[in-house]
Amino acid sequence: MKKITVLALIFLSVTAFSQTQETVKSSQTEQTGKPAEYPGGFGEFRKTVGQKIRIDRIKGAKGRIESKAAFSINLKGEIENLVVNGENEDFNKEVERAIRSIKPKWKPSTQQGTPVVAKYTIPFAVTFE
Repeated sequence: MKKITVLALIFLSVTAFSQTQETVKSSQTEQTGKPAEYPGGFGEFRKTVGQKIRIDRIKGAKGRIESKAAFSINLKGEIENLVVNGENEDFNKEVERAIRSIKPKWKPSTQQGTPVVAKYTIPFAVTFE
């Protein structure tokens, strides 16, 4: 029974984070430049965050809860200025913890071959029954 519960939570966390991403590029990047790249792509980033979120740490949640994570990818490919906002503080903290725990660096955004800072906003959601 315990294995079924754990598998159900993993399945829910992965499927809950398979929504369409919202990306906001910094004014420092232009259409002629290349966006920052996570190893394996944006889908892999969202999947990794979803797998790292511990659903059991989100207290008193019912129905659908949402958070938005806003951050910058610096010139070294590191996440900076991470801010997570949403209606459930436990979920916000868990999304922030999950993102901060990710070790692979991003490939920085470039403009005319020069690395530039890129800003992103990504929504996350989970539904509790």
